[in-house]
Amino acid sequence: MRRDVPRKNKGGLIALSRIKNIDKEALIKQLEKGYKEMSEINLELAQMCLEADNESLSLCEEKLTECE
Repeated sequence: MRRDVPRKNKGGLIALSRIKNIDKEALIKQLEKGYKEMSEINLELAQMCLEADNESLSLCEEKLTECE
C-alpha cells in the first residue's frame, strides 16, 4: 500500500523536496526576508527593553542614594 500523502511531523525538508525548484527558490527568498524582518523587530524590542532596564536601574540607584 503506497501513500502519496505527505507524512506529518517530518519537518520542512519533506515539504521542500516535493516543491519544484523555482518554487523552492521563491520560498527560500520569502523565508530569508521574513527572518530578516523579524531580526529587525527583535533588535528594536531588545533595545527598548534595555533602555527601560537602564531607566529602572537609575531610578533604583537614585532611591538608594536618597536613603543613605
